[in-house]
Amino acid sequence: MMNPDWLEAAAERGAREPDMLGSVFAWYRDLEELSVQAFAEKLGCTVETLHWVSLCRRPEGESFSEHVNQIAEHFGIDGFELSRVLRDMEATAALIATENSPLEPEARAVLRAARDREKNS
Repeated sequence: MMNPDWLEAAAERGAREPDMLGSVFAWYRDLEELSVQAFAEKLGCTVETLHWVSLCRRPEGESFSEHVNQIAEHFGIDGFELSRVLRDMEATAALIATENSPLEPEARAVLRAARDREKNS
């Protein structure tokens, strides 16, 4: 099956929509300094498949695992890796939200240390 000419542009547009996987993927790739190709390889798929997956809504809530599994099965990608990426980004968003709240300096230092450790591992 040929991919439509509009697929890449749609995936790029999805990267600007917070409820789409494309936005999570773009943020993850930026933080991890990964190319689109390298990120596709991490998920075990082609760049074209990654574009299709980017158009899906972001799994959340009680159905998170079920939706991750459905997406992984439908597109033939690594569900464990997809879940890990999504959970990592949820944790990062929570850290950022917490960092912007009024915390004691010691608590902010712990958050920064945890984030630095995650980058170095």
